[in-house]
Amino acid sequence: MVLGKTKDIVSVFRELAKQAQPTSATFSNQSTGDTLVVNTKWSQRDLQKGEKTSFSKTYIMSPDGPSGLHVVMATPPQEFSNVLWNRESPSGRLRAVVCKVKNKKGKEKQYFEIWNSSRKVKTFDIQSCEKHGKVYEADGQFGCLEWSPSERYLVYIAEKKVPKTGSFFQEDKQPADDGAKKEEIIQGDEHAFREDWGEQLVDKHHPVPCVIDVRSGDVTVLDIIPGDISAGQASWASDDTGVVFVGWNHEPWRLGLIYCIQRRSRIYFVDVKNTECLALSEENRSVRSPRFNQDRSRLVYLDNPARGGHSQCSRLMVYDWNTKKTSVVQDIVESAKGDDFQGIFTGNLPRRGWLPGGSQIVLTTFWRSRQVPVVIDINSKTLKKLDTAPHTGSSVVLDVWNNHVILQSSAPDQMPYLMVGKLDSTETKWLTIEAEETKIDGLDWKIIQHQPSQDRVHVKYSEQLQTNTCHWETSVTWTTRVCCACRHPVPSQQTTSPPLIVFPHGGPHTTFDCQYQTYTAGFCLCGYAVLMVNYRGSVGFGQNSVDSLLGNVGDQDVKDVWAAATSVIEMGVVDSESLLVFGGSHGGFLTTHLIGQYPTKFKSAACRNPVIDLTTMYGVTDIPDWVFEEIGQQFEFTSLSSAEILGELWKRSPLSYVSQVTTPILLMIGKDDLRVPTTQARQYYRCLKARNRTVRFLAYEDNSHPIITVPAESDAFVNIMLWFAEHMEV
Repeated sequence: MVLGKTKDIVSVFRELAKQAQPTSATFSNQSTGDTLVVNTKWSQRDLQKGEKTSFSKTYIMSPDGPSGLHVVMATPPQEFSNVLWNRESPSGRLRAVVCKVKNKKGKEKQYFEIWNSSRKVKTFDIQSCEKHGKVYEADGQFGCLEWSPSERYLVYIAEKKVPKTGSFFQEDKQPADDGAKKEEIIQGDEHAFREDWGEQLVDKHHPVPCVIDVRSGDVTVLDIIPGDISAGQASWASDDTGVVFVGWNHEPWRLGLIYCIQRRSRIYFVDVKNTECLALSEENRSVRSPRFNQDRSRLVYLDNPARGGHSQCSRLMVYDWNTKKTSVVQDIVESAKGDDFQGIFTGNLPRRGWLPGGSQIVLTTFWRSRQVPVVIDINSKTLKKLDTAPHTGSSVVLDVWNNHVILQSSAPDQMPYLMVGKLDSTETKWLTIEAEETKIDGLDWKIIQHQPSQDRVHVKYSEQLQTNTCHWETSVTWTTRVCCACRHPVPSQQTTSPPLIVFPHGGPHTTFDCQYQTYTAGFCLCGYAVLMVNYRGSVGFGQNSVDSLLGNVGDQDVKDVWAAATSVIEMGVVDSESLLVFGGSHGGFLTTHLIGQYPTKFKSAACRNPVIDLTTMYGVTDIPDWVFEEIGQQFEFTSLSSAEILGELWKRSPLSYVSQVTTPILLMIGKDDLRVPTTQARQYYRCLKARNRTVRFLAYEDNSHPIITVPAESDAFVNIMLWFAEHMEV
């Protein structure tokens, strides 16, 4: 029985929203062999305020006890806001904080604060030096804050200073004899276009590495780097005289960077003393996450081709600081048998991932439909999956200190929680922190494996993939118990089989790993089963699987999703007459394709920021290369949509099937979306209205591609459930 009343649906989301979830966890450098200090940060939705509350908690742990590691003490939650960075020094004696405040005029100011164990010892008005623009926060792309080995300096990323501009008719009001150095004003440039890095990086134009002396407050901009790159992810080399960073090429123009690991970039080293900048990695590649080991003799980083799918299998590279030689530690895995290692699929390496000795690193990778922690030995170039039992979902490495590791773990039926363990030669025992509070009673889940029918085996990759036990996977979640004999889901506490929400992921080169998702849990608690589909092209299944979708979007992915839904229907555990479909971005592309190509199969549909018309998408998205690469065309900055390419784009667009659509659909957009501009959904809405189809359109202010502000996320959930319930009765 599905929930159809507003108050019941609101109650479900309210219950899920009140649970706090960890966003980061780090071992303090003040930890010892006898005592571990773990600093954690958490986030919790506040539906009344319409915002997320952030707070911190510290756990004191001891390795001694009847069952090993245990929590001795936990501090009460302490709310924090307006803090961009909070970084402990290597010795643990100091802490650097970057905060933002508004002055009396409402203008935002940024300050560097230095704290010792008992008080704030220094405050620097970082913007008063006027050497750069705003300091970058932890944006997952550029931002960083790192102490030098001596703890005298901090390196960070800030916006490059731009000259002041003014009107041709602006009068110079600065007195000529005031003794101050006049700053030149460039007339006529006040409306000049400044290109940024696209979706969710709209205020990022030209990031540069900067260094602050924590004794004097003096700031140095490392402006000896090439002018055609944007810098980020900086860290210190073996002493205080050198900084390593990633430089992304931004000429001839910037392509959207977020979610896209294939952008052309290199690892650079700035020798501050000799004022030179050297490139350490290959040309015409894409790199990220440079990480030094403890004695800074080795630098590892991730490496990809600078084209192709927006997410791919990566190489793990190591640069020997003494011999100046680079070698491949783990190469790209094209295809793997069964549950063998599928390759490195991850956005970034952990900030601290090295084990003692500096020859082994811990990282997270997508391994089929899970995220798993692995240990890679740099010397032997071998890899070992960490056993996280009894946890069965996904686990992500947050921090490593000595032999201790912190994981964030979750599953479809369990919200994120923390696990702490010590890695040694024997079995790792994991201490779970507050995990019992995160279990959602009444939910179960299962992974299902799939193979294409003979007529749908990819011609190019048939030989490499035929040894696999499956080509793609899905995870199904619902409110059930599980039959111990066959492991097939069996409905519980309901007299009829539940309706099924088919949920393909976006990307398309991402994966629905077996971690907790609020919407999936909420859908199930409202009475639905949810099928989350990792169609061919998803990451975590070898590089050939990713490449197999290039040139086949709108066909292979659509048919994979439908085949997965059909297989679940054939199990007889869902209502075959009550199918619904939901997805966002490329998942919205698939949602609208499914109701167009299978017009009588779905009761209703809902999608967020869907790709609808590839012919118009190319000229307005921040990632036009995505449009070309996904239809099998090589992108160049000079590429144009020829008549032939336009025909191919139209053929693969959901809009080409709009006349066949009869399924009622709810469309939702974020008004600030640059990745899939709002004109895509609006065009679909108008076409459906003109054909007298049932359609509703919701537009959320202050939301970009991911609709994640608390007011929008909660409103969208309730509207989706009401829409599905309404059209279940038709």
